[in-house]
Amino acid sequence: MKRKNTLILVVLVSLLSLSACGGFSTGDPTATPVPPTATLIQPTVILVDGTPQVVVEPINPTPTPDLVNPNPVRITELEYVQTGAELQIIAKLFNTLTDAILRDVQVEVLALDASGSRIAQEVRTLRYLFPRETTGLVQNFELLPGLQTYTVEVRVKEGLEDCQLRYSQPLLVKNASWVEAEDGIRLTGWINNSDPYTYTKVELNAIAYNAAGVIIGGGRGIIDFVPEEDRTGISVPAEIKADQEIALVEIYPWITAQSASLEGGSWWENIEVKQWNFIADDYQHVSGGALLRNLTDRLLTETYYLLTVTDSADKVCLAEQGYIDLIWPEQELVFSPGILDMPLDCVAQQVDMIIVPGEFGQFQLGYDPLVAGVPAVDAGGETVSLNIINNLSANISSTVVYVVITDADGKIVGGGSIQSGTIHANSSITVQVPIIYLGKLEDLKINVSVSIPKDVTIGQ
Repeated sequence: MKRKNTLILVVLVSLLSLSACGGFSTGDPTATPVPPTATLIQPTVILVDGTPQVVVEPINPTPTPDLVNPNPVRITELEYVQTGAELQIIAKLFNTLTDAILRDVQVEVLALDASGSRIAQEVRTLRYLFPRETTGLVQNFELLPGLQTYTVEVRVKEGLEDCQLRYSQPLLVKNASWVEAEDGIRLTGWINNSDPYTYTKVELNAIAYNAAGVIIGGGRGIIDFVPEEDRTGISVPAEIKADQEIALVEIYPWITAQSASLEGGSWWENIEVKQWNFIADDYQHVSGGALLRNLTDRLLTETYYLLTVTDSADKVCLAEQGYIDLIWPEQELVFSPGILDMPLDCVAQQVDMIIVPGEFGQFQLGYDPLVAGVPAVDAGGETVSLNIINNLSANISSTVVYVVITDADGKIVGGGSIQSGTIHANSSITVQVPIIYLGKLEDLKINVSVSIPKDVTIGQ
């Protein structure tokens, strides 16, 4: 069973020709695209009065337009913003068909300078565009210094028209909003999955509008797992035009060529969440954790956690995702994501957590060589000091230390985590783990686990 709980806290468009319910493609005059950072103008030498001269001609072949057949993919909005070398292109795509899904749609995004030459290019693939569905596209480029965008193009290159209509859009974002986080503006919401499949590597295209309905910025992100028949919070960093206020946010999930669908099954039962809880302090910090147990006799790698913090209106204030790299066979692990910072304009009211069990994997070590010493809290009550012992006759480049704090009833009332530096062979290191908690220290218990990152270097 899935480990999920809820906790209350104290334009330019190239025309497209389609045959009914079959494949489609447009003539591609640029079958070998040039890198976006390459020199994109081809010189030609001509003779003028017997003197050789170099003539530079812009390179941007335009597909042959189809003036008869209507384009099933319509670009309904197209904007771009360039700030220095950073270019962001935002578009909305609409499937005009009522009786067909457009599958594996390739979309080419181009930026052109004043001479008509390409200065940036990217091809994106959208797995499905459902009948009468609108979706958004956000593309970011980092241009070479000195290049200036004059216009942009969005071209639909090829795809497949599927009239069988055996499925519908499973992913929908609700309650989209925005927060001002420490690292800038983030566009947030709940992504809902109605399918009995967990989707991986789902792309998120987030668009912000002002009160006049004009696009003022956006962002693009990826969420590694969207669990089956469930919802989880999402948060996309965004670039917003200066002196503009956000009035509306739309977030469009894409199932892409890199996505996979995982059928539900007994693998959800490989990890037991024995207990979990999170708390918020008076300084806009959230922490806590979970007590996990690997119920199998196999090593589990890359267990995924999704943590969502919302306010009283169900607005997503914080969406944190990450990996627990290794859980040893039958290991009981205390886990904490560390101390998380809430946006200043949000008051934490509810927490949702999902644990997606990792896959059976292999690791360069056949056993856990680490031992955690007795934890001690400093005089100020802000950190836990812990000695970590390496029983391996080789250096370990780093470890992850998890701290979960429980009260007299065993309820989780705080936590923290940190990544350590190198622990030398047959040696030890002392780490200081920042913590927050509720209650008096003399009534609390400090629980710790030490884990090894999957990308650790051993023996150097």
